[in-house]
Amino acid sequence: MSRAVSTVWVVGAGLLGKELARAWRTEGARVLTIDKRAEARVRGDAAEGDTLAEAAAILPAPEVIYVCVSTRGGSATDYRRAYRDTTEALLHAQSQARVIFCSTTGLYPDTAGEEVTEETPCEVEDEKSLVLLDTERLVTSAGGIVARLAALYGFGRCEVVRRHVSGEPRLGGGEERMFNYVYVGDAARALFLLADPELPGGSIWNVCGESTTKREMYAMLERISKIPARVDSSPNGSRRGLKNHRISARKMRDVGWFPRMSMEHFVEVELFENEDSSLL
Repeated sequence: MSRAVSTVWVVGAGLLGKELARAWRTEGARVLTIDKRAEARVRGDAAEGDTLAEAAAILPAPEVIYVCVSTRGGSATDYRRAYRDTTEALLHAQSQARVIFCSTTGLYPDTAGEEVTEETPCEVEDEKSLVLLDTERLVTSAGGIVARLAALYGFGRCEVVRRHVSGEPRLGGGEERMFNYVYVGDAARALFLLADPELPGGSIWNVCGESTTKREMYAMLERISKIPARVDSSPNGSRRGLKNHRISARKMRDVGWFPRMSMEHFVEVELFENEDSSLL
């Protein structure tokens, strides 16, 4: 990074937020976490002025603010409050900071397995996705950064592995459907790099560690776990992320980022070496 960042706010204390806070503290930065979760330093709704005022009293003038909140489902109204309202409040209260908004590669269209890049137009109609796109535009128009993340996984937090080991039906889609994943630690390193003020503001970046077909994914899971994969519960199976596209992260690689964790290595560690895992 071209210059040191000393003060960082992380809005969201979930899987990614915790990893981001840890990464920045390792670099010597002062980090403040804001979330409704009890483990956050400032516990409250980041869309509220009182919450942001409390944060500013503890650790003022952040140079970088990450918005990596999660609604854990919810309605379009929940999305608007968590994403757009929060981001708008942060941009107003801390206009000097570089805001990095964590979005999703799920906004890209189904391309029958073909590659999509940051230049690929998003084609969405549902209210939740429209809220995310509106928030992205808010961030980029203010000179911030949008990071579109592939599906995150971490130890004890990987849906495809959990479902396979517990004997639940496989994730949906055809056998050649592309799965796009990124390990949470790799995602945090990418977001760390995006804080560099030398990178252009108002830009969008894909963060994806690897892409593999559904057929390849379940063959790997069967080989490592020795557990046969169940069939889908219906022609479409789960409605979770049924779009079929391959995410290009060449732009991130061009600035020196690359994934260190592969899904195959993760599964081996998760199932047989991770003491915290209760999957087997």
